[in-house]
Amino acid sequence: MAGRLADPNRYFNRRVDKVGRLAEVESKRETILAFLKTHGQATLAEIAAHLEVSKQGALRHMEALEQAGLATLEQAEPHGRGRPENLYRLTPLAGEHFPDGHRELTAELVEFISNEQLRQFFERRAARLEAEYAPRLAGLDFESRVRELARLATEHGHMAEVVELGGGGLAIRHCNCPIQDVASRTGLPCLNEQQMYERLLGAEVERTTWMAEAADDCTYVMKESEKRVG
Repeated sequence: MAGRLADPNRYFNRRVDKVGRLAEVESKRETILAFLKTHGQATLAEIAAHLEVSKQGALRHMEALEQAGLATLEQAEPHGRGRPENLYRLTPLAGEHFPDGHRELTAELVEFISNEQLRQFFERRAARLEAEYAPRLAGLDFESRVRELARLATEHGHMAEVVELGGGGLAIRHCNCPIQDVASRTGLPCLNEQQMYERLLGAEVERTTWMAEAADDCTYVMKESEKRVG
């Protein structure tokens, strides 16, 4: 068995705000994640020995990690006689628990390239998303388009929900921004998003709250017009 990690917690990105089930992962489970990260794979017996617990105790931890989507179980390649052992590995989702430099690199890139290059980049990005979204909205009535647009935004990390306003109005509320660092620095992706919503819905769209201004969400109020798309 490989040597023990002196301090497995040093491997974790403490800037990640764990929510839901991930917030309840105990220190032993974090130790398992660090162990699998540094060793690539391990049997249940190896994990139990590393934690200094029984195999049954280790199994409970592994089942919790599997349920959270952080670990997966697969059969090892057979070697010689006997039944091949099962091996645990980390899933891509587990990578969020370890340090990365994406935010720092993104911030540096935003500072490095010109405003015109940023504008062109986010316009092309919005055009790509619009081309992806449009077929999903085609043929739907206004309310259905708003609700489908919220589902599409959720698929792209915005945790969006539809808010029903007084007088029959509708709004899309983004509870998360997957590119918040860049959005707060430039505002360009937000502007392009708002304009894209207007084109897809054939309606005026007003942004009433904005995370870049310290709000808890970004809310877009849709004002239906006579124009129709799809």
